[in-house]
This record gives sequence, structure tokens and C-alpha cells, in this order.
Amino acid sequence: MSWDRGQELTIRADIIREVIAAGQRGNDLVVIDLPRRLDPAAEEALTAATTTILVVPAEVRAIAAATRVKTGIAPLCRDLRMVVRAPGVTGIDAGSVASTLGLDLLGSMKADPAVAESVDRGFGPCRRGRGPLVALCGRVLSELGLHEVAAA
Repeated sequence: MSWDRGQELTIRADIIREVIAAGQRGNDLVVIDLPRRLDPAAEEALTAATTTILVVPAEVRAIAAATRVKTGIAPLCRDLRMVVRAPGVTGIDAGSVASTLGLDLLGSMKADPAVAESVDRGFGPCRRGRGPLVALCGRVLSELGLHEVAAA
């Protein structure tokens, strides 16, 4: 599930709770892309999550923003970890980002222009079934003990 970046949409916490429950009934893995703001629905999703992954570009402004996000969401998360899009244009590496935020690093990857192109064309982010994003997702799923899901 994903939130729209455009117009601010408010979803009631009880509705997101039901959506998450439905996803859990039919799947071994439910991934929710939360909005940047913390509203009751996002809080509900965070408290329901087994693991929360904060995705952070290796850029100074993004690290500062991620620090604020972490402060707001950490009390709601059972297991908060991170993935870094690195290296940034300034040469900041993934380990430095993880160290700055004080979070366990699940993995990192370079930006892949093929992902944006594939999404823009309506094919989804992993159309080719290979590439840096697919490799990273496999490593993350394996690290989280979801080997069966990773093989599917």
C-alpha cells in the first residue's frame, strides 16, 4: 500500500487497521509506504508493523529530515531499521548515515534510473526482475527471515 504524495488525504485509523488486517490474512508480507507526516492512520500502521524501515538518501538534508522522522516514529516502532540510497553526490556512505541516525543498516543501493523509467511507464519498479533494487530487496527479505517470500 502506498500514500499519494500530492493532495493531503486523511484516512481514519480504524480503516487502515482493517486494511492491514485484510492484507495480513491473505499474505505473508505486507508493505506499507507511509506518508511523511504522522497522522492517526500512519501511527496505526507503525504500531501494527513488525519491522519499520526508514529509507534515507545519503544527503545532508535528507539525513536531517530522517533524524526528525526517527524521533517521531521510534516510540511507535517495535523494530526500526534503515535502508540508504548511497553514495550521495557528496560522497556520504551508507555506514555514515546509519551511524548518524543510530539505526541498524539493512542495506544500501545506488539510485537506478531504470526503476523510475519502469514506474513511469506503468510496469512497476522491478519489471526486469534484476538490478540493484531487486538485489537489495532480496537481501532485506533474507535479513528479516523472509526467505520463502524472497524466493517467490
